[in-house]
Amino acid sequence: MMKTQLQQITNANKEQFVNLFNYYLYELSAYSQEEIGTEGTFEMEDISPYYKDDRLHPYFIKVNEKIVGFILVTSPPYVAEDVDYSVQELFVLPKYRGTNIAKDAVMQIFKLFSGRYDVGMFKSNAKAVKFWTKLISSLDLPVVVEEGFTKIQGNVMPTLGMKFTVSC
Repeated sequence: MMKTQLQQITNANKEQFVNLFNYYLYELSAYSQEEIGTEGTFEMEDISPYYKDDRLHPYFIKVNEKIVGFILVTSPPYVAEDVDYSVQELFVLPKYRGTNIAKDAVMQIFKLFSGRYDVGMFKSNAKAVKFWTKLISSLDLPVVVEEGFTKIQGNVMPTLGMKFTVSC
């Protein structure tokens, strides 16, 4: 039996976070079209605010004491005006996908933080779109879907945003 747990990401475990974040960027590059940098890794923006700013809520997703991914949640002023929280990033290592770990982690976040949510993703990321669509509909939440785009390294990428309210 796999029990999903959340562990806050702090300055003490930032190295694990940075390393795992690069795997995430590698996987996301299929949708973002980003190139690796001269060091052979993806060039990251400074992610240290995640473990330094109390208005950001970063968690490792753990199963049986092993880190299997992360979930990064933002709150004002890092979200749109009509939003309380945003799941900015959600990543589970491929070995652990299809086991409800991501769903369990998101449900734990919803219990911790009730309010108006916004979740964005690349429109071409069919797995993410399917995951969020299935999860939100299983909770029977009304959702507003918005299409948009983002620009990454000169490429314009179509995005999909979902807005909904969680009250647990």
